[in-house]
Amino acid sequence: MPVRLYPQGEAKVIETLTKDLSLGGFKCLSPTAKPVATPMAVELDLGPGAHALDLRAQIVWFEDVPQSDQFYLGLVFNELNDKTRQLLSRYLERLSAPRTHLRTTS
Repeated sequence: MPVRLYPQGEAKVIETLTKDLSLGGFKCLSPTAKPVATPMAVELDLGPGAHALDLRAQIVWFEDVPQSDQFYLGLVFNELNDKTRQLLSRYLERLSAPRTHLRTTS
């Protein structure tokens, strides 16, 4: 899922993709390492027709991506309100729902 990270106190935006998204937080790639405890404003893109979620998060870990100039960042969401939690929960349910394929016969 596309995500934009806005590190507190910086004008630079990090545009990347999430991995391992949950109601607690997510992992993503970053071109730069950020210190643990760095606060971030996060904009999660929930896809066509959906409003992006604007959240607050904090970096809880980072690690080098082997043979790369990039880093993995682990972020935990700061308190999610009920509405945001429900929206994110529904989105995650849709992602995990089995996909059905229609078969056509000739």
